[in-house]
This record gives sequence, C-alpha cells and structure tokens, in this order.
Amino acid sequence: MVTLYYSPTTKQLTSWQDRLERMAIKHELVMQQDLSQPQLQYGEDHVQGTEAIEVYLDKLEDFVKSWYEDRCDKYEF
Repeated sequence: MVTLYYSPTTKQLTSWQDRLERMAIKHELVMQQDLSQPQLQYGEDHVQGTEAIEVYLDKLEDFVKSWYEDRCDKYEF
C-alpha cells in the first residue's frame, strides 16, 4: 500500500490522489501538521519532497501501464 504523508499546505495532494486512484493502487493519505515536506512510502521505497514524489509516481504509472500491457491476447501466435 502506498502511504502519502502530507501537511495541510501540500498543494499537489489532489493531483497525487487522482493519479493513485487511476492506477487502482491501494493508498492511504496521512496528514501531519508538523511535516516540512511530503513523503511517500511504498513497501521499502521511501521518497521525500514534491519533485521526488512526482518522479516516483511517473515511474509507478509506467510500471502499472506496462503490467497491463503484458498480456497474451495482444500477441498473435
């Protein structure tokens, strides 16, 4: 499960939440008042900061997209 820690001033929260929902990945959003920058935890992966989260979500979207493209019915035998 993806856990996204954010402060009340995190502007990208809605965008990140939409992206996670489109990928159909189980996620949890945790607000923390005293957090200086947002953080994302996914298994053993831990990223910190807005740019790092954007890059991580880009890679995760690519992975999910390729996962669904790897299916037998798209190849002709």
